Amino acid sequence: MVISLAHAADPSSDPYGLWKPLQGAIYKIHSGIVADRTPPTGTDRKLTVLVDGKTAKDIFDSIGPDLPETCSGETGDRMRDKQGIHCSYTAEHKGTKDGPYRCWIGLDLRTGESVGTVSC
Repeated sequence: MVISLAHAADPSSDPYGLWKPLQGAIYKIHSGIVADRTPPTGTDRKLTVLVDGKTAKDIFDSIGPDLPETCSGETGDRMRDKQGIHCSYTAEHKGTKDGPYRCWIGLDLRTGESVGTVSC
């Protein structure tokens, strides 16, 4: 059975409700590491997507377990990593508008491979 890409991404034909809007997201196409302010080049093109809020919580919950240490070292903070996905929970931000969850997702647009995005 062949399903068209348009049909596969159509929320109205999703009996399990798996398609969700991507809220609280921004992205950057760049070269080097995400902290660099370097525009993409012909040989170095990466996509970094930063999500927070409920979307980040869903991703965080899906990629456990927690790492044994966090960058902050603060009590209650948590981190999780899977190849090109890095998520954090910051206890101090629990009551803020964007919430305590934040995830960075990195892809090398030239190779299609996942890449690390942020570090401590």
